[in-house]
Amino acid sequence: MVLIAEPAYQEATYRCDRSMRAHLLAKQKVEAEPSAETVRELQASEIALIDCQDYDLLRKRLMLIGLDETALGYMALKTIEAKATDLQDVIEIHEIRY
Repeated sequence: MVLIAEPAYQEATYRCDRSMRAHLLAKQKVEAEPSAETVRELQASEIALIDCQDYDLLRKRLMLIGLDETALGYMALKTIEAKATDLQDVIEIHEIRY
């Protein structure tokens, strides 16, 4: 089952991660440069967080059929690191900036 679910879970993980990063950056931009444009960008990034809802629903369905946190975490880590081309990319992927 893991092999069947892995591509969908990896895509959901990547989309949610990307959406959360874009939302964080948009919030920081509004704080640094408040304007109608930065507020619109923040609102757009909030809508994109629906990707995280999709991720969470898929995660819960996979847990219901028996996948555990370790298997899900492994699939997610493989996805995130597959997008990185070198060590600096891996660091940036896992690093949260304030």
